[in-house]
Amino acid sequence: MKMTKRKPPAAVFAFALLAACVLALASCGRDPIFFTISTEVPPREPLVPGGPTKMVVFDWATPGDGPARPVLFVASGSLFWYAPAYYVDGGHGNRRWDNTSARWGTNIGVSRPPGERIIDIAATQNYLYALTGTGTNNVVRRIRSGGDGGWQATALTGNIQSIFGEPEGTRLFAGVRTGGRNHEIRFLDENGANGRLPTEGEDTGLLSGAAGGFLSTTGRTLPDGTDMGGGIFYAYTGARVPGSEGRMFMGMIALPNGTVIAVTRAGGFLYEVSAASAARIPRTGGEETAATEMMQSGRDATGALALWDETDDEGNINPERRMLIVGIQGSRHATTFVNGYVEFSLTADGALDTARPRRDAGDLLTVHDNPRYRTSIGRLPLNHLFQVPFEIDSDATFFASTQTVGLWSYRFRQGEGGWQWNAED
Repeated sequence: MKMTKRKPPAAVFAFALLAACVLALASCGRDPIFFTISTEVPPREPLVPGGPTKMVVFDWATPGDGPARPVLFVASGSLFWYAPAYYVDGGHGNRRWDNTSARWGTNIGVSRPPGERIIDIAATQNYLYALTGTGTNNVVRRIRSGGDGGWQATALTGNIQSIFGEPEGTRLFAGVRTGGRNHEIRFLDENGANGRLPTEGEDTGLLSGAAGGFLSTTGRTLPDGTDMGGGIFYAYTGARVPGSEGRMFMGMIALPNGTVIAVTRAGGFLYEVSAASAARIPRTGGEETAATEMMQSGRDATGALALWDETDDEGNINPERRMLIVGIQGSRHATTFVNGYVEFSLTADGALDTARPRRDAGDLLTVHDNPRYRTSIGRLPLNHLFQVPFEIDSDATFFASTQTVGLWSYRFRQGEGGWQWNAED
């Protein structure tokens, strides 16, 4: 996300400053709740409704002879895509992206998959995949970049609940419910090979993530302590990574430096995953940090994980503002307004900065107005988060899939309160 793109006119800032001063004077001696209420903005009607899927970027060949360019895809019943408009440069037929004009539904020559509603999406090197169905009798369909041949049904069918692909590889992985609360992982290679991943035990828990050659699952442990599988598995052998046994991992992500991070449900503990083990990550903040203090979200993690960078007009990254974003949920059993996400700082080279403390609501760097964050997306549990690459959108817009109220974005909305999280319309 660029905090500096498309600045509003100076007059707008002057008016906003005057209004803030008047409000501050009027609020002296009053309960701070009045100020919080004053920062609220009316919610918009979302273009992508309900509880959208995760967002994936897939290189799509543009109509005609255009080159393959990255496009952002998301689904909520139907398929939606976000891409720049292309234009003819100088009248010579050289098609080029204009990343200042990104919008939803631009004509890139992609069709929507047939059949029932879309439950999930994923991408590999050459195919975009959609999990379609009613929730039990589901089918995985795929389409090649450019749309040649349209959407084709694959050999993966059944009670598939989630799919994850290798963006730079050829395998798709599917989380399949096999009966009751039991799950297994199946795979499909682009060349057609498919089967069950030979994981340890009969129940892996639901497949919740894929990154760096590893797969995370929710797993479960019985009240008596019996390990019912789950944890993190090597994506090709199916063996379980030591140290991950019986853990409920909500998702995983690869940092810019290549480190793979997984997050647990309870407490949102961050684990570093390697070929040797999966281990909790300790804080290294000096004498003021307890030896037992760990890097964690502090509340239950929802599985929403994203990388966020502040960039300038040319797409250059500010090395002091690189973040790992983790979605949180204030309560599993009651309505709460403490949701949204927390931030973890990254170093200039994209590693997790364990010397810096977690940033919570009130101290977030991804927003301009923390009180407004609290009264908007800070109230909502999030399933997925994603920052659009600069090549697609010069504003590097930050998106969030909420659990029930559609796809949201963080934008400057002229005449509607300025910078804010609100439904993308």
